[in-house]
Amino acid sequence: MESIWINFFNWVSRDNPNVNKAVETMIDKELRSEREKKTGRAAANGLVSIGSCPLHVIHNTFKHGFTRNERQVEDILYEFWFFFSRSSAPREDYLSVAESIGDSVDRFIKRFVITRWIKVGPVIERVIDQWSILKEYFLVYLPKIDKNIINNDRWQRIKNYLDQQQTFVRFQFVLYVYRHIFSKTLTWLQQDEPLVHMLFEECSNLFRNVLISFIKDDLIMNKTVKQLFSITLDSQANQKPDSKLETDETTRNELKEMSTNDKATFFKDARLIYLTIAVSIHQ
Repeated sequence: MESIWINFFNWVSRDNPNVNKAVETMIDKELRSEREKKTGRAAANGLVSIGSCPLHVIHNTFKHGFTRNERQVEDILYEFWFFFSRSSAPREDYLSVAESIGDSVDRFIKRFVITRWIKVGPVIERVIDQWSILKEYFLVYLPKIDKNIINNDRWQRIKNYLDQQQTFVRFQFVLYVYRHIFSKTLTWLQQDEPLVHMLFEECSNLFRNVLISFIKDDLIMNKTVKQLFSITLDSQANQKPDSKLETDETTRNELKEMSTNDKATFFKDARLIYLTIAVSIHQ
């Protein structure tokens, strides 16, 4: 009976890159043994290798892209969440502030867990939706009711984030990349049915979409995946100018209000993010 079911194995997918390696090795060994019994010679092939869990690999490429520089998104999100997590009083005050400026809070800011970086999209959505409330609460309301708040290190860090327009622009950009490049692929990968026969095409499309965001069009159009892999990604000559880098209209409009230096910093960061993601997928 065991020899019957073992012959139906084609591949093994793991829910984590570092678990069940021994199980995969054991099944591969058994499969080769069964094939050798049938053919009378050593099996050239065992399980089809698809690497570790594709979901984790793609999740990590997204994470790597947004943790390459000093303006760490996860640090800002943690500061917001922790400030309100200490007691219910800050939350109640926050809701009152929202009402006082004619706004509302449908859902409170969620905690962001660093090990689930791809979940950052929904968390940032809430922060962006409540940006005006956050600024009113931290920059106006708290200094008014508590003169000692200026001595609070966490408040000082949050104030610095909120005072910088590039913080909001960065949130917008992260959300754009999440929605337009990663969300569809990650949702697709979480289906229950077998997907291995479509995995190469889906991952190839993801890689192509990342390249479209910052590599010149003539180097990408009508090219095979093998040809795309041959592009020197970090060459400035192969990359689009700042005006052509992919981002959303909201971010572009915000950039119009920023200084020349801040704009240059944003585009430098955006370019590095796209490059890091592309290299991570390639590897």
